[in-house]
Amino acid sequence: MNDPMQHKLVEALDRRARDLDGQTLSRLRRARAAAIGQAEHHATWLPVGGWRLAGAGLAVALLVATLIPALYRPLAPPTLPEEEELLEIATLDTDLELVEEMEFYEWLSAQPLEEVAEGG
Repeated sequence: MNDPMQHKLVEALDRRARDLDGQTLSRLRRARAAAIGQAEHHATWLPVGGWRLAGAGLAVALLVATLIPALYRPLAPPTLPEEEELLEIATLDTDLELVEEMEFYEWLSAQPLEEVAEGG
């Protein structure tokens, strides 16, 4: 749109607006006031009860965000008794000769105490 055309259009609209009768102006003012009042009513982000709903939604979201990682946490792989024993041996600060004769010490610990004290 060019400027002279736009200027003529604005002048024509302004002239028609000035020439409106009182009844039309009154209806326009009432409609404008009603529209502004309705816009102010809907301008609130959340109605009063909406804050409860928003709070409940936030609580549910936090609960889900907390529980999901706990539910899907991978379980530790099962360990065999031999693996535990080997790990224990690897972390001990003992002489390797004792470790090599571990079966003997296990057998010895399984024997009743009286037999060991008597010598056989």
